[in-house]
Amino acid sequence: MLKKEKYEIEKSNIQNVEEEIKKLEEALSSVIEETKNSIKELQKEENNEQLQIMQAYLMILQDETLLERTKIMIKDEQLDSIYATKKGLDEIIENFKNIDNEYLAERAKDIEDIKNRIIFKLLNKEEAKFHNLEPNTIIVTDELTTSDTSDINLKNVQGIISEIGGPNSHVSIIARNKQIPMIIRVDDVADKVKNGDLLIINGDTGEIYINPPNEEIKKYQELQRLAQEKKIKLEAYKNKSAKTKDNYQVEISCNIGKPADLEDAINVGADGIGLFRTEFLFMDSKQMPTEEEQFESYKKVAEIMKEKLSIIRTLDVGGDKEIPYLNLEKEDNPFLGYRAIRLCLENTELFKIQLRAILRASKYGNLAIMFPMISTIEELRKAKSIVEECKSELDDKKIPYNSNIKVGMMIEIPATAIMADSFAKECDFFSIGTNDLIQYTLAAERGNPKIAHLYTKNHPAIIKLIKYTVEAAHNNGIFCGMCGEAASNIHYIPLLVGLGLDEFSMNSSAILEAKRVITNLDKNNCEKLVEKVLKAESDKEVEKILKEFKY
Repeated sequence: MLKKEKYEIEKSNIQNVEEEIKKLEEALSSVIEETKNSIKELQKEENNEQLQIMQAYLMILQDETLLERTKIMIKDEQLDSIYATKKGLDEIIENFKNIDNEYLAERAKDIEDIKNRIIFKLLNKEEAKFHNLEPNTIIVTDELTTSDTSDINLKNVQGIISEIGGPNSHVSIIARNKQIPMIIRVDDVADKVKNGDLLIINGDTGEIYINPPNEEIKKYQELQRLAQEKKIKLEAYKNKSAKTKDNYQVEISCNIGKPADLEDAINVGADGIGLFRTEFLFMDSKQMPTEEEQFESYKKVAEIMKEKLSIIRTLDVGGDKEIPYLNLEKEDNPFLGYRAIRLCLENTELFKIQLRAILRASKYGNLAIMFPMISTIEELRKAKSIVEECKSELDDKKIPYNSNIKVGMMIEIPATAIMADSFAKECDFFSIGTNDLIQYTLAAERGNPKIAHLYTKNHPAIIKLIKYTVEAAHNNGIFCGMCGEAASNIHYIPLLVGLGLDEFSMNSSAILEAKRVITNLDKNNCEKLVEKVLKAESDKEVEKILKEFKY
């Protein structure tokens, strides 16, 4: 069990500004050095996932603006380095927390971690660390930070319980991908559990048992055995096609954020990459990624996936994502604002750099281009015309590329779904982004817990929009995929098969289970399910019908 030591900091003034800034810089250098050492260890272990996270963490540490405000406070207000660090970094943390984007808001935790590490150095205190964990350990902590994870041997971790945390924190992402049960936001758990306690945790239900009786232990040992059996059985689907019992075949692809994610996609037998979220290349860089840097990333995807289709989504950022070098203005409602394709069409050179990089990489494998947040036919046409301009530029320089590269678009705006027939005539494929389609259709922000009951894929309007989209695609001879979270829901998959969806794209951890579900379905029965669902008038009715469906 790890419980972080708390510290109290009082405001105090200093006489020697230069000495205080020197102490601050030495503390930062020490934290940077420790982080570099952690990265070296991760490189030895070939731990790509944690390695990438720690490299991004190091970039934050090495950002020259990180302690800019802190140093100003020391100089102008004669504040001591400890109090100035807290005050200066707390301002940055607050700015991150106010970003209307779950992933970036979670980065506030990284700044909080950095702040605490610098302050511990300035206080000459040792931080609590995870070293040499025993096998079958369940970590119980008030908070698990990014730097903590670099010291953990995850092979010895059976579960994680934390008082603080979010679903998009680095720790949560690592736990999900490694299939380690994790329960977050458990009040006072670090006070209730002692080192050596026997724990049972259920990551699905959030249940925690401390020193349970023997009958409870036996019950969960049996559940654990069954879960392990299921995991072994799922391995059999790795090399199987996702084909129903009556021979309706679909593609099961993987969503990735970085080329390093390809390893997980391959390990579960993904049929392709249904979504490469290229914004992470931009978010993890201090400056605009060059054409060459982007080309190398896309080329790696093409070379590794070979003939399997890999869909590269063009830059999808806006005022809700903090990318300083893009100089994006804060907006009152960034989800409906100047973002994604709207930004790219106004910043043609930025767009062309990315498109040229994708086109050049298309020589090495089966890549496709996908535009996000298209809302009008004019946007699609303009985006396509810029692709053609990029092709001409490459032709002039005699740079090879796949001239027949597929160009498609996201369906994530209700207006686009309603007009899908028109759009299908002018592109090669659709990919339905249910995460945004739901929030735009139901006017329910997907990250707002107060209206979480309104945000549901089971609303009849959502299902009808999906139906219109798939039908429009097929009527015009193009394929239709889905890259939103709904694509991996085991109760929703039969409905999507019945609607005729061609491709399901999801996180790698969900692929084997999705294949299992699909191979046990009969498409005719799924089509009857669709008929029944389309008569429902509420999301509760739909949910009940889907859960009662037997296959």
